[in-house]
Amino acid sequence: MELQQLAYFIAVADEGSFTRGAQRERVVQSTMSAAVGRLEHELGQSLFRRIGHRIELTAAGGILLDRARAIVGAARDVRRELDSLDGGLHGTVTLGTVLSTGTFPLAEVLGAIRRDHPGIALRVQFSPLTLDRHLDRIADGTFDLALIPEPDTTVASIGLRPVGTLDLVLAAAPDTPLPDRPLRCADLADVPFIDFPAGWANRTRTDELFARAGVERDVAIEVADPAMALDLVRGGLGIAFVPRRLTEDRHDIRTVVLEMPALSRVLMLARLGRKQSPAVETVHRALLEHAATVG
Repeated sequence: MELQQLAYFIAVADEGSFTRGAQRERVVQSTMSAAVGRLEHELGQSLFRRIGHRIELTAAGGILLDRARAIVGAARDVRRELDSLDGGLHGTVTLGTVLSTGTFPLAEVLGAIRRDHPGIALRVQFSPLTLDRHLDRIADGTFDLALIPEPDTTVASIGLRPVGTLDLVLAAAPDTPLPDRPLRCADLADVPFIDFPAGWANRTRTDELFARAGVERDVAIEVADPAMALDLVRGGLGIAFVPRRLTEDRHDIRTVVLEMPALSRVLMLARLGRKQSPAVETVHRALLEHAATVG
């Protein structure tokens, strides 16, 4: 049993798919399948069962998953402790982030961290995951740190610090036939929307906004990428709530003025509550310092 096999097994279990698990680990699917197959052969147990086009853990797989997380996490902690023995500041830090970080200038901040701490290998994963999945990846150690919208409920083991805001604006193509005045939800009932998939945090808040107004809107297209949503808007396929920064200085997009409250969330920096490696602590501190500077 090898650590890499366990890491691949965890990825497949988390993603519910060999294809998505391979994408997460940046390997081809055949490599992922072969590694999990060898693990099953060594253990003499099937770890997954196929149900239609999806897979789920067997009883043996469920038992192994908790142990595998602990083993992989312990190995990661050992590597971090060994990295710090010579007194130098080095090691690998994995930062997960939602696709848009709002007012937090991530590219600028990452450049400063790499410039100030060249010994730290900073791995950044822009991920179209739901908020719960981001929290899971913090909890299981896949992400050392994560930039996420503020959750509606807290997780005891995860610490959260505000670093920015995520503002959404309603974008439309310039020739979209909409009244030239601040609009209410009712004015948009017959207009096709482009939105995030159901269950995503921003989609849920938008659905709740229209539900409170007693309006059922038409979500014609679901996408996970805000930039793609904006391209579809520009093509006249619908209107969409998108991050404000994506619409700035865009002459091919019309920002619709609304009567309803602005859709805004706090961007949080998430991490496990316990003390981590010097490299993780340094990157965490730097992110907070830069957030304070730009805020």
